[in-house]
Parts: sequence; C-alpha cells; structure tokens
Amino acid sequence: MSIEKQSRIYQELAEKYREKNGNQSWLCYENALFHCQREPYGAETEEFCRACRAQMEILEHQPGFAVAKTAIVILSHNHAELTRACIESIRQQNHPQSYELVVVDNASSDGALQWLRQQKDVHLLENQENQGFPCGCNQGIALAEKSSDILLLNNDTLVPENAVFWLRMGLYQEEGIGATGSVSNNVVNYQQVAQQFDTTQQWLDFARENNAPMDHFLEKKSWLVGFAMLIKRAALNALLEQEPELSKKDPHEFLDPRFSPGNFEDNDLSIRLLLAGYQLRLVKNSFIFHYGGKSFQQMPDQYVQLLKENSRKLEQKYGMDLIPASRVETALIDMISPVSSSFCVLEVGCRLGATLARIESRHPQAKVLGIEKNQLLAHLAGQVIPVVQGDFLKDYSEDEKFDVIILDQILNSKGEEILEKAASILKTGGQLLAAVSNAQCIKERKSDSGASLEDITKWCNCCRLQIRDFQYRRAALSEEEKRTALKLCGTKDSPLWPLYEAETFLFSAVRS
Repeated sequence: MSIEKQSRIYQELAEKYREKNGNQSWLCYENALFHCQREPYGAETEEFCRACRAQMEILEHQPGFAVAKTAIVILSHNHAELTRACIESIRQQNHPQSYELVVVDNASSDGALQWLRQQKDVHLLENQENQGFPCGCNQGIALAEKSSDILLLNNDTLVPENAVFWLRMGLYQEEGIGATGSVSNNVVNYQQVAQQFDTTQQWLDFARENNAPMDHFLEKKSWLVGFAMLIKRAALNALLEQEPELSKKDPHEFLDPRFSPGNFEDNDLSIRLLLAGYQLRLVKNSFIFHYGGKSFQQMPDQYVQLLKENSRKLEQKYGMDLIPASRVETALIDMISPVSSSFCVLEVGCRLGATLARIESRHPQAKVLGIEKNQLLAHLAGQVIPVVQGDFLKDYSEDEKFDVIILDQILNSKGEEILEKAASILKTGGQLLAAVSNAQCIKERKSDSGASLEDITKWCNCCRLQIRDFQYRRAALSEEEKRTALKLCGTKDSPLWPLYEAETFLFSAVRS
C-alpha cells in the first residue's frame, strides 16, 4: 500500500471515529500525519499535514481527551544487534512525538552499552549487575515521563508499521481498558497467529497486511504476555491506590520482583490490573515480530526450573494455580455450528472466561455468560465476560435457555445430574459441548477422575442428547504404559485402544 493511500485511510478513519471516540480520532489523525510526512514534501503534503494538525488541536480541547505519549521500556542484556534492530524499527515506524525510548541495560558485556550511550533519543539507565526483567522494567517505568503510558517491549522484537498505533487504539477504545497486547509469530497465551513463514522479511510483509483497519480488532483477555504489553498510566496509578505498599517503594514495584529474573510477572501484573477494575485486550491487528527466548536459550535446564519455581510462586501468591484457568478449549469452539450469528452461549465452570472471550472474538454478535463456583476466579472473570458466581447445580435457576452450553472438564461423579440440568436449559436443537477426562486412560487411572466412554453414552441417552461429533485427545504414553494397553487390547488396531489411550474425550450433542 502506498504511503499516500495509508495517509488517506487514517484520515478517513479519524473522521469516522470523531463523533464516538475523540481519543481514537486523534490517534488516527496523528497516524495519518506520520504517514503523510514520509512522502516527498510538497504543497499538497503540507496542506494535508496542516489539516490533520488543526483537527488534532480541536480534539485536544474537547472534554474527555486523555491520549498520552507512549514510553517504550526496553531491557537490554547483550544481544546488541537485536536491541539496535528493535530500536531502529521503532524509529522508522512511529511518529517521533508519539513515544519516548527508555532502555535499561542489565550489565551488557558485548558492546550493546557503547552503542546505546551514543543514542541521543534514548533515556538510558546502566545497571552494574543484571537486575532481571521485573526489576529492570520497574526502573524503566520510573525513568519515563510521569504521564506516559508504558509499553513493555522485549529487545528481541521488530516493530512493524502501525503495530504500536493499533495497541494505542485498543487502549483508548474504552476508559476501562487498562492494557493491550500484540499478536506475534512466537508467543504463548493464544496470542500467536496461525500463519507460518520462513524468513523475517516474510513476517514483516505479513505484518504490513495484518496491521490495518479490521472489524472487531480486539479480543478480551484474562492476561497478556509481557513481550509487548501497553499499559495505561491511569491503570498503573490505580495499582498504587489498590496496593498502598507500592507507593512506599522506589522505584514502584509495578512488576513483582519475586519473579526475577523473569517469567510469570506478566501473569501477576494482569491479575492485579483485573483486581483493580481494569480490562485487558488482545489487539489482533497489532503484529510484532518476536525472535523469542534469546536471554534464556543458552541455559535451557535452568529455564525449565525457573518456570516451575515462578509458577509455584504465582500459585502461592493467589492461593491457587491460575495458569490452567486461562486455558482455551479450541477444539470445542471449533465444534460450534450456530443457526444464527446472535446465538447465546453458557459455559459452566468458566474459570477465567478465556474460552468465552475467544468465542465472542470469533462470533462478535454472540451473547456469552459464564458460571463459576470459585469466588476469586468469578471475580477475575467478571472483568473479562459476564459471570454468575455460584454452584451450577445448587445456585443457578435462571429461566433463560441457550443455543450452546459448554461443559469443560466438570463432568465427574455428578455427570448425569449436571448434564440433565444443562439439557433442561438448552434450546431444542441446541448444542451441548463437553470435554471430559477419560477415567480409563492408562496415563491417569483414577476412579474419581472424569468419566468413561460408557458413562458419557449412558448420561446422554438419559438426558435425550444425541451425540453428533466425537473426538479424543491422545495421552503421551510411556513405553511401559503402551505395553499395558497392548495387554488389554491385543493390538493398536483394536477398537478398544482409544479407551486406554485417550486422555480427553470431546463431544458435541444436540437436544432432541
């Protein structure tokens, strides 16, 4: 797409947003201005830029205007060439007045520091020892302008055109959005795009197409990965009010130092933002290229141990393991076949609401509702999707009927009772989707865990549910477990083999 066409697109987008969101309109004018100034300068270009600036000035004086500059906080620890490429990509693809660069160097020894010292647009802090990611980010936030929003950005990234712009557009979509995150080629938490390419240039070409105006470009999230996470300054200030002990520390420990040298501090920060009343959004048209894991690749064993330790620390901090609670059961989502675009979905045991949020992202007109028994999970999920806190069997007595009901890993010894109640609030012809641990799996042979295939069939027959789609997810069996299964089945080709190999049964049933 030509630079001139980009300028016009964002000018038109600014006019579209003008009445409903002045902050987003201002951002669009700024982006149009940036693209315009990349053109060879002439009378027409000058007139276009003058018009954009005039509109921006009008919007700045309107009530509710709140757009802040973005402080891009980058940690540097060796890998000088990556840090340099990252910073150069930021300079090339963003309006120079829209951001400030803050770099905290964690005792680099490969020449990175020498190059950083020469960069006049970089606010640089030099640590004599490696302080780790959480502490370094806290130092960087303290170094930024006090009114700036904060973009935590890994140094092993490349920032394509419009990537930061769309993060900011997402952040200012609603006042209650506290943070936004990018999609990437190398990232967890269902933020990775489905496409696959071989070269960096192919990824940047993809980004040029992806980072463009898109209907329904935001997805609600229960946490965001800190490789590229933009946080509203008002949300950080809310943490100071929510957690008074933070204000006594210098620098403020917005990222919890207990997770140093890194990992799970982004989960923790996301949880705390939810607890402070803010929402999180994944920005689907903000793709940032991520090499991934450069700081830890040279010590894989230590990295695995660090993940385990920090996962335990997160569990200890909140009294439960929240990581599985953010799991999205995509296999069940893929089974949904709605009769109309405005269907109603209920998930029983919705945990942090991640599956329902993904359904809402795929089907923007769907109405979703979650039921969650655990009080903490229900409270956090309430910042993601609509949630009723309580026990489905004991507390839920609404008369509303649903087109789709999801039961993800909650069918156990009370499976028939749960299915019966779910069927009673399922519309005729509606879908019931379930994932059930296989109680007969050789890997996990626990009598109180999940259900057998025979149980599922019996329960569905009793509740007038007709199974239409049935799948299973294989367990990773050891050689000894495979030999045990062979003794029971005789051969892998036996129809009995899935009864022992299947870790999880997934099925779709229709109410007759």
